[in-house]
Amino acid sequence: MPFTFSVDPAELIEERTPQWVLSGIDPAVLDQMSRRIRDLWADGPGGWAHEWSLLAEQAEKDGDALRASGLYGIAKFPVLGNAAHARAYDNHLRTFRQASVGFEVPFERQVIGVRFRGQVAQVPVHLYLPENLPADAPVVLVFSGVDTWKAEVHPTAVATAQMVGARVATVDMAGTGESPVANGPDGEQYIGGVIDWLRRRFPEARRVGTVGFSFAGHWTVKLALLGTVDAAVSIGGLIDTAFSPEAVARLRFGMPGIFGNSLRLDAELSRAELAAAMGPFSLRAQGLLDDWGSDPVPLLYVNGAEDQHIPADDAKPLEARPNTVVRLVPNATHCALQEAQELIPWSLQWLGDRLA
Repeated sequence: MPFTFSVDPAELIEERTPQWVLSGIDPAVLDQMSRRIRDLWADGPGGWAHEWSLLAEQAEKDGDALRASGLYGIAKFPVLGNAAHARAYDNHLRTFRQASVGFEVPFERQVIGVRFRGQVAQVPVHLYLPENLPADAPVVLVFSGVDTWKAEVHPTAVATAQMVGARVATVDMAGTGESPVANGPDGEQYIGGVIDWLRRRFPEARRVGTVGFSFAGHWTVKLALLGTVDAAVSIGGLIDTAFSPEAVARLRFGMPGIFGNSLRLDAELSRAELAAAMGPFSLRAQGLLDDWGSDPVPLLYVNGAEDQHIPADDAKPLEARPNTVVRLVPNATHCALQEAQELIPWSLQWLGDRLA
């Protein structure tokens, strides 16, 4: 069952300002909300979901369903820990579906069967299907991490479809959003099942790529190392030392509770329990950073050099890997969102060149 945890709403807004400004939220609104919101979980005035939902409701009245969806997406943030956040998430998906009729790229929502951990999971997938693409156009899976989910990567999905000339899918990683399964060190098999379905849906596609933000960037690195895809972009992915006890002990901004919710636990873990749960995710612990093979899948890793969640040396093992580009952006934080207007198009150009 979802659970709540202690975090200062003003601190959370300050930490997420680059992300939400990039999504179109006026910094003045963020400042206003920082003063209005007193509690992350209160279901009423001064509560996070309540206050952000008021802005979303006004956007709905103004006829802007996509903006409303984005605001409801912040209202449900960072997890569905109580009824107020769950209601906001329902409204987030509802308004996103309303907005989808006007997207620049034709859109479909599918629920597909993915075999995972001995069962068939029913997985909602969003598809962006540009018209007039050749049958062999590439397919790209775009997804994000433990607290920002598939509808919220809509701008990147559209940009990928248009810049790469690809059919694009978005999905929630295991343990998040509408995913019916818990997060775990084997989560790439869940994503791999979605990729298998995409290969069946588009059998003539010449190549399949992935773009992952934050924890999804962990999965895109792993998919590249395993050869599951033909090219991968990881923006702010976690690799090795990010899962060390020392890094886990420094986690802030509600991350222990956010990660614990992705495991579908019903209570927050102690720091020792959290370190034990995160340790197995390390790609070094899984033996994937020792042998690159004879023809490694092309991989691009981008992050901020001042990431507040990931140690500066986390991506260092990738620097020795062939067919790999590692770019750490000075004076930028997690996912280098301060420079996203330049970095995301550059990353998509890199991906498009590898999938051509």
